[in-house]
Amino acid sequence: MIHDPAWDYQRRTFEQTAEAYDRYRPSYPQALYDDIRAYADLAPDDQVLEIGCGTGRGTVFFAEWGNPVLAIEPAPAMADVARRNLASFESVEVRTARFEDAGMEHNSFGLAACVQAWHWLDPETRIQRFADVLYAHGTAAIIGNIQVAPEDNLPFWVRVQEVYREHTPEMMHQGDFRKPDEMPEHPLDGSSLFYDLAQIGHAWHWTLNTEDYLGLCATHSAKAALEPEIRHRLLAGIGELIDAEFGGHVTEHYVALAGVARRA
Repeated sequence: MIHDPAWDYQRRTFEQTAEAYDRYRPSYPQALYDDIRAYADLAPDDQVLEIGCGTGRGTVFFAEWGNPVLAIEPAPAMADVARRNLASFESVEVRTARFEDAGMEHNSFGLAACVQAWHWLDPETRIQRFADVLYAHGTAAIIGNIQVAPEDNLPFWVRVQEVYREHTPEMMHQGDFRKPDEMPEHPLDGSSLFYDLAQIGHAWHWTLNTEDYLGLCATHSAKAALEPEIRHRLLAGIGELIDAEFGGHVTEHYVALAGVARRA
């Protein structure tokens, strides 16, 4: 179990940012979920478990399949927004709980998924817990938007580091920016509990005006955990840079990536 006060404080910031998170955070390409569905090959009554559903950004894709869905979310405010967003789907239950404390029945789900929340799960137990809840040959799917920086998109990301250097030097980017063809390893690589590992990726991008980009930034847990005055100065500096040098817009490039595997 993770016992890091700074990590826990960042995690708890989602209680204050749930509505902004729902408004500003990106979604995912439909094609990614179509590919996950094809890989999982679920029967109509196979249950889907989503761990860390947030406000339901990813859950809605699972809900549209018609399978019974149990979505668990540890932050009550986030879970409340998810219930609102998913109210039209009778097959979906949103439960306020941490994965580590939820007491899920073993061998109960055809698909266990985690959308943009894998890094919040206990690294010492998360793979075993995924395996435990799945029945034999059930599918695990670890899903997230991986931000990348094509050459023509680099100038903003290089320039904004000067703003971070001035206000929050600990947040400056370390090392090279990720290229579009540089994907992380499969999260389940090396585990004997899973087989038939595959990575499904779909590139996409969006362009945000200054206000929306700053709204997005404010939902990032590390920024939300800053002292209010520091956060205000940081976001103001980023906004001034975007307006002065980048025409009032920022384009973000992502690869929506799903690491899928079958329970051995």
